[in-house]
Amino acid sequence: MSAPEPGLSRRRLFGLAGGAAAALALGGCGSLGGGGSKDGKLHLNMFIWAGSNQGVLPREVVKQFLAENPEVSIDFVESNNTVTYPKMVAAKKTTPDDNYVDFGFFNASTFAQGVEDEMWDALNPSVVTNMSHVLKPYQVKDNMGAGYQLTVAGLLHNKKVAPAAPTSWKALWDPAFAGKVAVFDYQWIPLVLAARLNGGSEKNIDPGFKVWAEHAGQFKALLNSNDQLLNLMSSGDAALSYWWYGISKDWIKGGAPFEYVTPAEGAVSFPAYLAMVSNLNSEQKDVAQQIINRLLEAKAAGRYADLTGTIAATDNAVLTERQKKDPALQPEVGQKAMQFDWGAIASQDAEWRKRWDSEVKSRMK
Repeated sequence: MSAPEPGLSRRRLFGLAGGAAAALALGGCGSLGGGGSKDGKLHLNMFIWAGSNQGVLPREVVKQFLAENPEVSIDFVESNNTVTYPKMVAAKKTTPDDNYVDFGFFNASTFAQGVEDEMWDALNPSVVTNMSHVLKPYQVKDNMGAGYQLTVAGLLHNKKVAPAAPTSWKALWDPAFAGKVAVFDYQWIPLVLAARLNGGSEKNIDPGFKVWAEHAGQFKALLNSNDQLLNLMSSGDAALSYWWYGISKDWIKGGAPFEYVTPAEGAVSFPAYLAMVSNLNSEQKDVAQQIINRLLEAKAAGRYADLTGTIAATDNAVLTERQKKDPALQPEVGQKAMQFDWGAIASQDAEWRKRWDSEVKSRMK
């Protein structure tokens, strides 16, 4: 990792307090131009997830940072990784001086794909000092990112359409739910589950493709946004999906007619990582790492977990009494959950997409 360039003193970049706070544009992603400058300020684009309080803590942290550092501006790209990551890849190839996203939050499958694509840059432990608190299972080789939170996925069903709660992951391909299953397109949890529960694995995926080729009629839709899933499930057009505990709990609290179930085979562990893109200049790297370090602070990590119903992947997160009492938010939940080989999945993503299109989607009714 390179130090800040001589022309940009750390005092000027990080030591100025007071004065007007830099404007914070929510949702934009304007052109970086001149190596990361915008309106005369050092500029970065930060990715955050949309919905279910996932943007609250990042906005708080960035707002405080910008108030202390008016030379910096940060725009948020707020969406999901399924939509955003392909745009990141395209931008890095076609406009390498104008990233779509410079740093932010990435789920396990997207992060692993980024490692495969050499998307990420190493974090400097002397800058991101709070990486020392990341739990060992979520530490990243060569510091190419940092584990942040952990969520688990179980079954989510509409109680009005399917009053009896499913008890096994096999319900996803049970004929009783034919035409009523909604899942994200190209997100491989259903495929890997089908393989694992039929004698295969991430490295022997054929049994999974066989299951879904034979049960392609299960799908009401293949999705690319949380809102699509919420709308389909709420209307009853779809009755069953896999989904994350925190978001499911938030929807249920909001009045959705859903029930979240941990299948008999166990929930699926799904970590989230903080990472930065590999082609940033030294000044941008320093800003990205300073913000990542603040997100990893004990109070911030605990607050993010509280807001989103996730489990902090750090050993010092400050938890509320509510978090401590929620059995689904205890560290052992993540430890007991099914652990996927996300690196193996990422290395086969291109091949699996082709097979999914030809063997499964082509058979959908």
